Order: sequence, then structure tokens, then C-alpha cells
Amino acid sequence: MRLIVGLGLIAALAVPAIAKEFVAQPKDFRCLTDGAQPEGKRFRIFGKKRIVKKALRKTNTAKLGKGYPVGTILQLFPFEAMAKRGGKFNKVGGGWEYFRLKPNADGTTEILSRGGPEVVNQLANLPCQECHQKFAADHDSVCEFTVGPEGIGITDEFVRILQKDVRCPPQ
Repeated sequence: MRLIVGLGLIAALAVPAIAKEFVAQPKDFRCLTDGAQPEGKRFRIFGKKRIVKKALRKTNTAKLGKGYPVGTILQLFPFEAMAKRGGKFNKVGGGWEYFRLKPNADGTTEILSRGGPEVVNQLANLPCQECHQKFAADHDSVCEFTVGPEGIGITDEFVRILQKDVRCPPQ
């Protein structure tokens, strides 16, 4: 009996662990001001508390190591986002999934587009992943570490205009 249990334990340990995966839903994309804002950055971080805490630490220290944790959602504008999906999703793109969103006063009720290299952004009509990797391949595809919005021709004023979020309660 001990031999069978021992062999079962060895077999279980020999099987590689299944990589965790996060699949974002419309409810995961909330009012921008609800997200944590890293020091000196314009984007917001969403996710479970421990994930946000870890992602903030990585961002604020610029020590990304293996990158952001699975389950991290980054948003600069209400109408688009990127989420660290993990698992076997988009290995070429570092496990990131890109989104085009339809925010409204009731929240994010619809994901217009989601995926890897095929998702196109709404501002320049270019593939999200292509630009993120071109400008920030060494920073887990987070462009604000290397060029920021001004590096791609977006002023701070324009960022503020685009960040007006209908999902946020009026102030």
C-alpha cells in the first residue's frame, strides 16, 4: 500500500504544473479612478489586491523581473486595456491580452475586441501588440517606461481628455 501511495506521489510531482490563466470579463474593467496609479505614471492598475500591490511595487521600483503577475490589468484610457492573461496565451506577446472596450455609464458592458497581435487600437488603427513590443519589449510591453504618451505624439492635455471616463460617478 505504501509503495502505491509513494508511486502516486512521485507521479503527481513529475507532472508539470498547469500555468495559471486569467480571463478578463467586462466587469473587470471599471472606472479609471478606481485603479491604483503608480508614482509618475499615467496608467492605472487593476486586479485582486495582492496582484495590484505586487504590480505597483514592480512599477514603482522599475524592477519588472519576469514581468507583471498574471491577473494584472493596465489601463491608460477607458476604451482600451491590456491584461496579463498568462497560461499559454500569446507567448510571443508576453502573455498579454489586448482589449478594445465599450464603456458607458453602467460600466463596461461590452468587449469590442480582445486577443493578441490581431487587436488594433482605436487611436492610430495599429496593432496594439506591435507598438507595445516595439517601444517596450524590455519593460514587459508597458510603453510608459520607455516613451510615455508624448513619445507617440500624445500630449498630457490630450491624455487627460481621453481619460474622461463615463463609468466614473460625476464629481
